[in-house]
Amino acid sequence: MYKFFFFLFLGLFGYSQEVLNPSFKSGEILEFRVHYGLLNTSLSSLTVKDTLFNGTPSYFVKAHGETTGLAKLFFEVDDNYYSIFSKDSIQPLEFYRDVHEGKYEITQKINFDYNKKKALIDLLTIPENIQRIITDEIQDIISGFYFFRSLPEKELLNKDIPFEIPMIYNNEGPFIFKLRYEGEEEIESIFGLVDCYRFKPFLPSIGRIFNDPNAITIWVTKDKNRIPVKVKAKIVVGSITADLQKATGLKYN
Repeated sequence: MYKFFFFLFLGLFGYSQEVLNPSFKSGEILEFRVHYGLLNTSLSSLTVKDTLFNGTPSYFVKAHGETTGLAKLFFEVDDNYYSIFSKDSIQPLEFYRDVHEGKYEITQKINFDYNKKKALIDLLTIPENIQRIITDEIQDIISGFYFFRSLPEKELLNKDIPFEIPMIYNNEGPFIFKLRYEGEEEIESIFGLVDCYRFKPFLPSIGRIFNDPNAITIWVTKDKNRIPVKVKAKIVVGSITADLQKATGLKYN
């Protein structure tokens, strides 16, 4: 359950051929608290830094998630991800995840070779090396989040056509992620009332947790920063909610 939720708000994005105008900068930090009913179950964060990757000016984004309080006694989670992507096109160059969820553990690194159109996947836990075919439009689950935030409004705000883009995050290879714009809504947050755009991702495989492929709703600020302030998922029993708790180093006021 936690793994899916952490994956979800990192994976909000769309695709455009237009020049991107990043809505973030180095030094931005977003912190979220995840709730199941009245329980605070986990904390997640996203931190943006500058880096050079093989001589390319890039962003380094670290994502971290962990269970807290009583939830930690029943199911301990310590997940660490990072993505390095180019500054000019927000194209992923390297993606890494080190996942510890209960007894499940996996460590993987993906390097992107756009000349050969391949993702080079290093399964560090096994170990094993495999390759998957990709296109230039590929995103990982972290770079895709920042790509989405940087798109022109006319690409985002279309109720008739959902956003579709190939994405990869493990050795199974690329898949198509879909996200549909639903309209505007003012919601209550820790920062007060916030004007937001509302989106719904489509879940092609419902699984045991969800009974509706449209069970998830995401609210993104209706300003130049475009940060998610709330994500809510209806599950078989109750609902899970992630709320933005802190946002520092934003590009815009």
